[in-house]
Amino acid sequence: IPQISYASTAPELSDPGRYEFFSRVVPPDSYQAQAMVAVVRALGWSYVSTLASEGNYGESGVEAFVHSSREAGGLCIAQSIKIPREPKPGEFAKVIGRLMETSTARGVVLFANEDDIRRVLEAATLANLSGHFSWVGSDSWGAKMAPVQGLEDAADGAITILPKRASVPG
Repeated sequence: IPQISYASTAPELSDPGRYEFFSRVVPPDSYQAQAMVAVVRALGWSYVSTLASEGNYGESGVEAFVHSSREAGGLCIAQSIKIPREPKPGEFAKVIGRLMETSTARGVVLFANEDDIRRVLEAATLANLSGHFSWVGSDSWGAKMAPVQGLEDAADGAITILPKRASVPG
């Protein structure tokens, strides 16, 4: 059965051997990861951390980012942190603590769902680290307000990626 997706970005869906009848109207996450590497390099960063929601979207996105950064060269990944699907209380404080272990890697590349992004920003705020990190967020953050509402200080200066969109009249 042919399928056309308006939002599925998982890179494995590009495998024609497994998904012969699948097509999409948005680019896969591997393109997004390449754009994020280009942003990081344009900012002159050479040492960043990655943060991913556990699961296909987050882990595949970070994997694509790491792969693209290796191909581009000149970029070192300080650490890759995974946010569990069902985080325990205090988990996000631990995430911020882990990011601070390599505090010179102030750039953080996020492939995370909206709720995880919000909770990371809340934890940064509670740790009095608003403005310490520079975030590069994937399309799950994009132009959405929900992850940052009330946490603008922690998100200030974030750069987010979003595929080009246009309205089609009629």
